[in-house]
Amino acid sequence: MAEPQRKSRLSIHEGASKVALAEKSFSKMRMRRQSYGFGRVPGITAAGPRTSQLGIEFKRPALSYLPTYQLGPTHKVKDFEVRKIIDDFLNENFTGHKYNVQESPALALRLSSEIMREMKTLEYNRYRFIVVVTIYQRRSQCYNNAITFLWDPERDTYVDVQRVTTTAAIQVTAFAIYLD
Repeated sequence: MAEPQRKSRLSIHEGASKVALAEKSFSKMRMRRQSYGFGRVPGITAAGPRTSQLGIEFKRPALSYLPTYQLGPTHKVKDFEVRKIIDDFLNENFTGHKYNVQESPALALRLSSEIMREMKTLEYNRYRFIVVVTIYQRRSQCYNNAITFLWDPERDTYVDVQRVTTTAAIQVTAFAIYLD
């Protein structure tokens, strides 16, 4: 008679564990783990097999240079080189441009990425490049743009280029910020 009671206790225990597993699969942690998005970030890779219940462990990318005591850039960014890059891209892509709601934002994204890629080929050590491209439709309005952040006038620089066509105007601002 002791045996049947024991089996019933086991079956109750097994049923409880199945319910606990079902509840665990719908827990907040399991659902939120998918929204972290680290799998798509370039430079961050999974650090091997899963080691915890909360998610995959990630490691930082390797340093591109070792820390030194250098306080200034070896070569400063030359404004005329950056201006030439921007002028070349605007002559190629923006000459005769007519404003279009679908094509103009795509052109701004493409121009900013191409200008950034070309600026990085200049190989200025320890500089971060930021390119802001704004295309707007000309309809007898005024346009003001302000960007604020900490600035070191000895090391940092920027280039601002504007072009105007009959239906659109473009402003390209490229910043070169020195990283200490």
